[in-house]
Amino acid sequence: METIMEIGPWAWLIFAAILLVLELISPGIFFMWFGVAAAVTGLIVFRYDMDWQWQLVLFAVLSLITVLLANKYLRQHPIESDRPLLNERAVQLIGQSHDLLDPIVDGRGSIKIGDTIWRVEGPALPRGARIKVIGADGTLLRVVPV
Repeated sequence: METIMEIGPWAWLIFAAILLVLELISPGIFFMWFGVAAAVTGLIVFRYDMDWQWQLVLFAVLSLITVLLANKYLRQHPIESDRPLLNERAVQLIGQSHDLLDPIVDGRGSIKIGDTIWRVEGPALPRGARIKVIGADGTLLRVVPV
């Protein structure tokens, strides 16, 4: 702790750099706001001499401000993806046609798409019947005959 105090404002800038590097290797945008707060704290401590307790309070306040501002900004300007259904495999299948692997009996059956067997829900149909996916509820696909 004494070494960190001797480094002074450089410790905050090093901490900011570490947080920004963590941001690069972690998913999402979480560490960036704390990195910005640590960098601003370091710049303020360069200008004004403060006890370490006040530096921590300043960092906490700046962290809260940056997180709240980022939250407000991202709610108004959401990040748009070129692949919005990337993590929703079942929804990606809507509109596709496939052959039934198992017949639909009592409203349930299955189809094989690629290397995955999907449970399906729909009207009674025999094995091998051609179906079209019209909806998804979790991993259950809703289907109709083609």
